[in-house]
Amino acid sequence: MNKCKNCQAVLPERADGQLGRNQLYCNELCGKLFRGEIRFVEKPTNCLWCNGLLDQRGAGYPKKFCSRKHAAYFRQANKPKVPRVEKVCSWCGKSFVTNLSKSRFCQSVCRNEFYRVEKLEATKARQLENPRRFDFVCERCGKSVVSEVRVTRGAYGRFCRPCGLVLRRERYRVKTAKRQGVAKPARLSADVLIERDGNLCRLCNTEIDLTLARNSRWGATIDHIVPLSLGGSDGIENMQLAHWICNIKKGNRVDA
Repeated sequence: MNKCKNCQAVLPERADGQLGRNQLYCNELCGKLFRGEIRFVEKPTNCLWCNGLLDQRGAGYPKKFCSRKHAAYFRQANKPKVPRVEKVCSWCGKSFVTNLSKSRFCQSVCRNEFYRVEKLEATKARQLENPRRFDFVCERCGKSVVSEVRVTRGAYGRFCRPCGLVLRRERYRVKTAKRQGVAKPARLSADVLIERDGNLCRLCNTEIDLTLARNSRWGATIDHIVPLSLGGSDGIENMQLAHWICNIKKGNRVDA
């Protein structure tokens, strides 16, 4: 009967006809201990968590736990406890108990609101110290404009807000005329007709509310006196101001 030279454990017998020599140690650790390569390590016989028997056979360092789960339980139970202290929330002022040394808020809502307000105040203070103001001259009316936002030069230039709205209406009107089949539509908006004829609808002779959107029911639109489908021109002499609904009802007829 062969025994381990280090721990005297019974070793399995070598089968008849099997090549090789007899086994001297039960595992690699016992061999290193016997040869003096490492110091002696006392092998625990029971799990440090559940006190269950351990199987120390096989290579590697001695086992202390029967499973990884019990090892995690043992480390968590023996982890040094941090004392719980009472603190005051930096946002709502309520007291709360915690074991975190850097905790300042009782809940995440207070933390998010605190940093939101803090960031907003820091942004306002930075804007007051270094205001970002950009001066430019409107290329349509020549008015000097001071803007908080950088106004880049686009395809049509730099313009103040009123002029920008007028030019936007002109571009909308060009798109509408091209959909109606006009090859080279006139670049103008309803503002030109309002300056020429006032804000009266030429179809129902009532006043037009200029605050309404152009595509609303009673908004201001451009009506061709002689419709384009009947050979009318797209010039300002063939245009008049009308309600959107009046323009729709007229269709392609020529009113007397």
